[in-house]
Amino acid sequence: MMQAIGCTLKQIRLAKGFTQKEIYQGIVSRSFAIRLESGHHDLGASKLFLILDRLGVSAGEFRFIQNDYQPDTATDLNSQIMLAYDQQNFPLLSHLAQRYQASDNPTEQRMAVMAATLLVAFDHEHVVLSPAMAHLWQQFTFTKTWTLQDLKMGPVLLALAGFKHEPLPAIIRRFHVTCERYVTATTDQFDVMDDRSSFDLVALQVLLVHQEYAAARAFRIQVVAGYLNHLSTDGALAQQLCLCIWNAYFGDFEQANDLASRLKTLPLSRYQPGIHSLLNSWLPRAKHYRQTQNS
Repeated sequence: MMQAIGCTLKQIRLAKGFTQKEIYQGIVSRSFAIRLESGHHDLGASKLFLILDRLGVSAGEFRFIQNDYQPDTATDLNSQIMLAYDQQNFPLLSHLAQRYQASDNPTEQRMAVMAATLLVAFDHEHVVLSPAMAHLWQQFTFTKTWTLQDLKMGPVLLALAGFKHEPLPAIIRRFHVTCERYVTATTDQFDVMDDRSSFDLVALQVLLVHQEYAAARAFRIQVVAGYLNHLSTDGALAQQLCLCIWNAYFGDFEQANDLASRLKTLPLSRYQPGIHSLLNSWLPRAKHYRQTQNS
């Protein structure tokens, strides 16, 4: 259970060695600050943000500390699901989907739908959407402006769009436009370029599964667009995997094979099962596609 806002503010203030006067003067009265830190008062958002600025703590970190240095449910489950997907750990995805589908927590229910969707996503072009999947799709399509939480759901959005036979290039473009709102040449404070890179890896696979080869061929220019200097190691890995698959289909196949060999030997134990499974699946398909094009 999260502790009161004021108690967390006091915890951070004392840990950083600030006095109440240094943090609260000009924002709230001394008597209010005392009651606030005792858990007897609450605080409006605007004043809370001013106080957090003085403490040098972001809103996200404040929530993390308030939750006893634990990630919130959505962040934790999203990480588990995407790691299971990256590793092609389908038994774990199935377990997470079943475990949380009947939860009373809306966030956990949403994550269960995410896991279930990824389970059937890319080798099943024709899927009957469950009511929960259909509801999640409606949430995505009726939302005028996607947020960071929506970006985290990008792979699921692509899968649902494929199942609904919606125009995939339009979905991809909207995702990229959303990313552009959060990134500049000098900063990417929410690691959005990594989200975009992971999304693009999934997007290319979905385009190929649905045999949208013209869109897939044109997709490379988007894979190498944006502020690539902000990519982390994980983001760069996703981009290289995407380029490897693209080259196997539309570029230099031998170059794709060489890149695949290098990627398979990277000392990244966390991702090795997924890397091998992904490349062992897509390179033979690419070879078959090239043969059909030349016949």
